[in-house]
Amino acid sequence: MTTSLQERTKTLLKESGEIHKGVFLTGPDKIELLSVELPESVTTENDFVLASFGNCRCASDAKAIRQFDSHARVPSGVDKVALGHETLQMIIQAPADSDFKAGEIVVITPGHASEPIDPLNFEPTDSGVLAALGYSYQYLGGLRRFNAVPGVAPSFIRAQGFGNLFNRVEPRENTSLVSLAHAEPFACNFGTNKHIFTFNEQGEFVYGVPPRSILAYLSGTARMAMINLTIVASVPDDELPKVVYITGSPAKLAEMDRYALILDLRKRGTRVELIDRNDPAIVSKLTEFGKPNVIWTNYASQESYDQACAIIENGGNLNSYAGAADPGLTIKMPIGVAETFDNFQEEADSQILSMHHNVGPNNPVRNNGLAENPMVAFLGFDENSERLRAYLKSLLKGTQVYSPNQSVDEFGLVALSPESSFTDVFIAGSGNDAVSSYQTIECQLARSAAVNFIDGDLEVPILSRQAHYVSRHQICGSNVPWFLTNTSEPHSDDMVVQAKNPVNFDWMVKGVCGLNYVTDMMEKVESTQPFGSFFAFTELPDLPYVEVSSQAFIDAAAKLEGLAAHALTKGAQVLSENGEQWSRKVEEALYVGYQAFYPLNLIK
Repeated sequence: MTTSLQERTKTLLKESGEIHKGVFLTGPDKIELLSVELPESVTTENDFVLASFGNCRCASDAKAIRQFDSHARVPSGVDKVALGHETLQMIIQAPADSDFKAGEIVVITPGHASEPIDPLNFEPTDSGVLAALGYSYQYLGGLRRFNAVPGVAPSFIRAQGFGNLFNRVEPRENTSLVSLAHAEPFACNFGTNKHIFTFNEQGEFVYGVPPRSILAYLSGTARMAMINLTIVASVPDDELPKVVYITGSPAKLAEMDRYALILDLRKRGTRVELIDRNDPAIVSKLTEFGKPNVIWTNYASQESYDQACAIIENGGNLNSYAGAADPGLTIKMPIGVAETFDNFQEEADSQILSMHHNVGPNNPVRNNGLAENPMVAFLGFDENSERLRAYLKSLLKGTQVYSPNQSVDEFGLVALSPESSFTDVFIAGSGNDAVSSYQTIECQLARSAAVNFIDGDLEVPILSRQAHYVSRHQICGSNVPWFLTNTSEPHSDDMVVQAKNPVNFDWMVKGVCGLNYVTDMMEKVESTQPFGSFFAFTELPDLPYVEVSSQAFIDAAAKLEGLAAHALTKGAQVLSENGEQWSRKVEEALYVGYQAFYPLNLIK
C-alpha cells in the first residue's frame, strides 16, 4: 500500500465516524436524503467499514420504491433502507482474520441470501427477508457515503451460493468508475445468459445463448437489454445471432438505430429488426425471419408476456428478465397432451426422471430427477388409484410426500401437510382442474422446484413473481413447449469478469449527479425513462443532476459557485475535446475540480 493510500483510508475511516449523508427509501414512493451515522455497534473491529465512491441508478429499484416493505427484500416494519446496489466502494476497515485489507477497492455482490435472514446479523430466521444490497439494510447501500457490514457476512454469502461479497477491481488505465459500477448489471446479464438452457437431440441440457440463433428483446430499448446484447455480440462472427428482434417506442428505436452496437452487429451479418411495440402486426413482424429461440422480456407487461408466448420457437427459452412490477401478471404456458406409456410403472419412472432442478443456489447446472432433499406432492389423482401407487412405489423410503387421496405410510414414506413447501409436484388431470390444482400450491413451491402436468392439455398461468429468478420453479415434462429461465441473482464469479477485464460502458452514460442531488435525478429519470446509465458521485456531493454534454455542464456551472462549478467547468472542457463522450478523463477532471483524490489513481 502506498503512503497516499494509507493516508486516504485513515482519513476516510475517521470521517466514517461522523454524521454523513445517504439516500434512503423511507416508505412507498418515498426517497429521502438523510443525515445519518454508523453506530459503534456495527463498526467494531470485527466488522467491515466501507466508503462508497458512487452508484449507477438501476431500473429494478423501481419495484422496491413502489412496494417498500411489501417487497420480498425489504424487511417488514422497517423505517428506512439505504438505496443503491450498482456500487463501487473502498474497504477502509477489515477484520484482522479477513481476506481483505483497508485500501482495497471492490464491487459488492448484490445478491446476499437465498434463504430468509435477519439483515442486521446475517442469521437465518423464518421472519427474515431474502436480503440484498440496496433493499434490506440501513447501514449498507451504494447511495450511502459510509457503510458497515458484519465480519461474518463474506462466509455466510459464500455458503448461500453467491461467491465473494467483495470483489477486487483491477482497472485498466482508461477504465472509469462508471464502467466498474456496471459490474452488477453485467453480472446479471452474464449470469442470465449462462442459465439459459435448451435440450439437444440427445435430450441433454445445453446452456447459454445458442450460436446462430434467433433472439427477441421485448421492450428491449432500455439499458439492461443493451448490456445483454453487448455480451451476446462479444463472440466470433460465425457465432453471432442470425436475427435479433427488438421492440420499443418509435422515438427510442430511432435513437437505437444509430447506436454503434447495432451498426456493428449489422455490419457483421446479424439482421437487427427494430419494431414499434404498438404495431398492430407486431406478432407477425416478430416471426417474419423465424421464431425466436430465446426471448427476454424487459419491463415486463401482460402484453409482452402474451407476445412472448405467441412467438417463441418450440423448445426455446423464455427469460422473464427482472420480473414484473405487478406481481399479479402471468406467463401463460400451453401444455400439450402428455405422451402415453405401456403401464403406470413405466410412466412413473419416466415422469420422475423428467423432473429437473438447479444443482445448488444460483448454479446454472441442472440435475434430472427429484430434488436432493425432495418434498413431493401428488395432486389430482383418484383415491387409491393404481397410477398413484406406482409413483409412490418409485420413491425412496423416507421421502416426504403430500398425497391428499392416499396414505403413504405403507410405502415407507413420510406424510407432509398441505401447508408444506414442495420441491416436486406431479399434477394429474387436464384443463381447469389441473390449473386449479397448480394454483393451490404455486406460492408454496420451493426455490428450484419442478412441476409436471402428467396428463397435460391445459394452459397454465404462471405468476411472474414465481418465475422471477433462476432458482424459481420449472414446468417439466415432454409436453412442455419451451423453458423458463430468469434474471440471475448476480454471482461474484460473474462480477469478477467485469471487475478484472472491464467492458467499456461509458457510451451508455447519459447523466450524472452528486449525492445531494440523487433524489432529483431519480424523480426525473423515473418520470421520463430515458435510455442510458445515470451515475451518482458520493464524493462530489454538490454536483447537480446534469446531462452528459459540455454545454449542459457549462450551463449548470453558471448557476453555481465553489467547487461544484469548478468541477463542471473542467469536465465540460474534456467532454468538448472528446466528442461529448463520457470517459475516465471526465471523471478525473471532476475530481480535480473538486480538489479530491480520484480513487482509481490510488491503485498501483
